[in-house]
Amino acid sequence: MKKLFIIPLLVILTQFSFGQVFNTGQTLKAKTFSVGFEPAVLINGSNEFMLFLHGGYGLRSGIDFGLNVGVLGPETYIGADVEFAIAKRISLAVGAHDFGVFGLDGTLNFTIPIKSGVRLFSGLDLDVNFTEPETQFLLWLPVGLDIGIKKNMSFILEAEIGLTDPAYHLIGGGLNFYF
Repeated sequence: MKKLFIIPLLVILTQFSFGQVFNTGQTLKAKTFSVGFEPAVLINGSNEFMLFLHGGYGLRSGIDFGLNVGVLGPETYIGADVEFAIAKRISLAVGAHDFGVFGLDGTLNFTIPIKSGVRLFSGLDLDVNFTEPETQFLLWLPVGLDIGIKKNMSFILEAEIGLTDPAYHLIGGGLNFYF
């Protein structure tokens, strides 16, 4: 039965997404860090390829710091956030980014364990971009699957579905390493 659920989910994930989250609803343990890379496709009418690099560090129990860098041709996405555990499998991240325009980020993530080493995650991802003449509020629905390959490595497949205009979609997947 679970296999019948996972196959349609993977098909849906490959249809829409955005690579800013690349994170479950759980924080890193204190004094541990993670490094990940994620090729992604930005779906905004021109379907452009991006490459994201992700890093994280567990500051203390229930709090971690994340840094994300993405390259899209001559444009660069750079963002940083602090993530707080608010329950066992729920987290809230707040931060800032620059992708041609400065903005603030807020992400609420939750994780649902499917079986040992496989977790589904989702939530809401909000960007507030300070554009002229008015500020933009962009909202996404992230949906992802975190599959543990080894004790210190996982494959993450995610999609961010744009819910507001001009939010775009993004599909990405890559490896995350934990140290």
